[in-house]
Amino acid sequence: MTNAPIGDIFRLSQVIRSLVNEVLAVAEGTRLLFVTNIRTGEFTDLGPDGVMNTAQYYTRRQADEMVRSFRELGLTVEPFFSEEELFRALLHDDGDSDPRRRIVYTTAEGGSGAGRRALIPAMCNLLGVPSLNCGAHAATLVRHKFHAYSVLRRVGVRIPETRQFGTSGWVGGLRPALGSRVIVKPVYESMGIGVDDDSVQVVDTDFETYMASKVRKFGQPAIVQEFVSGEEVGVPVARIGTTTVALPPIIQRRANGEMYDQHPKTFRDEHIERDLSHAPFQAPRAQLVALRTAAVLAFDSLEMKGVGRIDFRVDRDGRAWAFDTNGEPPPLSRTCWSEAMKQLDFTLQDLLAFWVGIGLLEHQLISGVGPERQLTAGE
Repeated sequence: MTNAPIGDIFRLSQVIRSLVNEVLAVAEGTRLLFVTNIRTGEFTDLGPDGVMNTAQYYTRRQADEMVRSFRELGLTVEPFFSEEELFRALLHDDGDSDPRRRIVYTTAEGGSGAGRRALIPAMCNLLGVPSLNCGAHAATLVRHKFHAYSVLRRVGVRIPETRQFGTSGWVGGLRPALGSRVIVKPVYESMGIGVDDDSVQVVDTDFETYMASKVRKFGQPAIVQEFVSGEEVGVPVARIGTTTVALPPIIQRRANGEMYDQHPKTFRDEHIERDLSHAPFQAPRAQLVALRTAAVLAFDSLEMKGVGRIDFRVDRDGRAWAFDTNGEPPPLSRTCWSEAMKQLDFTLQDLLAFWVGIGLLEHQLISGVGPERQLTAGE
């Protein structure tokens, strides 16, 4: 495993373009088995029995948009709208009857609780079917906030002080300090699920009562993390061959350009009111390099592969604090990934081709463009 020279954006752009072109050249002979879950009914993150996992599903319109975008690359796209549909197809198709290369890409996460993201990568590994996504272990690890933060802190990524609270109380008996300002989130979720205007609290003598009510509301353990005020920044990361690269950092602000700063970005902000915008993070070069370096270290330490995103809060002193890890960034416009690719003069179609190319290259389904040599050839 190697890391590209963090500052060499021009060389990274050249490698992305080469990989995109190679995917377009082989698209006609490639089958993409695309898996997602379809959301119906009310769009809410919490129900009477805890987290509503369907909040992380896509609408049929979004799913159709993703399928259409992949098909416009020239790929043969076979959509599946549940994990069960994919498994039935894989068990009856060993690939021998179709000479085209095939690869699985999933955004699905049926079921609930910890480990649900590991289901498809584990099955693909068992059957020897290539997948674009993180492996089973990483898929589970990056979605368990307390475990992921513990690993990142151990390797030197700056993490806000974090505790976990469950039905038996504080893990390890470690309680946050009285008077500390913290944010409370469910352990196994992403997309801001469970985060609302009540999530930021000051720890007092009645804090355990508040935490017990949150755990009941979530239907799962919760983390309590020191709240960092400042700019919210997402860093897209990719593994190209054996080389890990970070794209330009992207700030996430309210739709009017105000930063969240003292407030959390809530589920309602992002998904109900669409009070969210993306733009390049403007900072001194040394700060940008440090941010991208931390994102690459986090990605590699969690054994992620394919593509992902590491989210930070950057405080007023310019220190970047990692607070979220995402191994399944959405293949849609108006995201950190699409904005970062736009800054490198790539379209959404290029982004999708790049992601497919990363998976094909990892599984040696294309010859590749020598990315390790190109990206590590020096500044």
